[in-house]
Formats: sequence, C-alpha cells, structure tokens
Amino acid sequence: MFTGIVGLAKIINILSSDSGWELTVESSVISPLMKTGDSVAIDGACLSAIKVEKNNMYFFVSLETIDKTIIRNYLPDTKVNIELPMQPNGYLGGHYVLGHVDTTAVVSEIIEGDKAWLLNINIPSAFEKYVVYKGSIAINGVSLTINKVTNNSIELCIIPVTIAKTNLSLLKAGELVNIEFDILAKYTEQLLNKREVGNV
Repeated sequence: MFTGIVGLAKIINILSSDSGWELTVESSVISPLMKTGDSVAIDGACLSAIKVEKNNMYFFVSLETIDKTIIRNYLPDTKVNIELPMQPNGYLGGHYVLGHVDTTAVVSEIIEGDKAWLLNINIPSAFEKYVVYKGSIAINGVSLTINKVTNNSIELCIIPVTIAKTNLSLLKAGELVNIEFDILAKYTEQLLNKREVGNV
C-alpha cells in the first residue's frame, strides 16, 4: 500500500520480449533501500524488483500491465514518479493508494499559474462514478484532490512542491496519465450494489 507522496526516478533501459519488458530504473535515493522482491510504485503501478544493483532497480512488467498503463510509452531517460510502500509506523501523507492502475486518461488542458497549475483530465465514462468534488485520486501515482468535476472532466490544482518533485511538471496536453481511483469509492459502490440486490 502507498500514500501517493512520491519522488523522481529515471528509466535507464528497456528490454522487450514476447512475455513482457524488463525495466531498469535509476534512483540513488530509493535503490539503496531496496532488495530483490521488494515492491515500489512506478507512476502509480506497483512493480516488484527482480534485481537491485547500486543505484539501479530492475523490474519485469507483464504484457497486461504494459497494455493498461503509460508504461507502454516509456523510453530511456523518461522521468517517472517512484514511491516505497507505506511502513506500519509511517504516516499517511496523501491517501490510500494500492498501486493498481485502473485506467489511463488524456490530459486535456494545463494552465500554468504563478503559484499553482491547473490540470484538466478527461475521465473515461465508465469511471465517472468514482470522481467527486474534493475527493482523492492518484495521477501517475501522485495523491491529488479533485478541484472540480464537469461531466467527464476533472480539474486538479498542482501546488509548487508537487510540480518540483514529480513528473507532472513534464506533462503536455494530449498526453496520457495513469489513474487509480479512490479505493473507498469502489468499496462504497460494491456495498450499495449488494444492498440493492438484497432488497430485490
């Protein structure tokens, strides 16, 4: 489990095969804390290390994960958001993020202000039910609060510290982002659906 409070890392190499990709990710901060088998979130997708050497971590990515996330667009030197799992004695700085990306979505507009940026994203219609005003959402693994909801579009306010410490600063209109919707919204939906079935 993660919190959506991330740092930056970099893709060093990509080896493709018929069964998936091997990603080499460089982070002088995170790698020394890792060992083989440990998991981290890369742009919000939970991956397990198959090898760790000095500042480099190696991950195998399945074809399904490649297909369902922005990992399919990675190239060497791509900057990615990275986060270690939440520790039992840690604190929840963002919200509960599982590292299970639900979908990708298109950035429709970025408005750069002096003190903050406004990021607008078009949500696929099947997932509109999970977004609410002032609710939580993870974009490329970053925990954010929904500033506005208009039909299938959400607006997010990106504060300077988030701009400085994540790859959201590199986004352009038309690009895809990974999205994980709030797990509490999904559990609420399931509970309500079961209640409706029980009342039939």
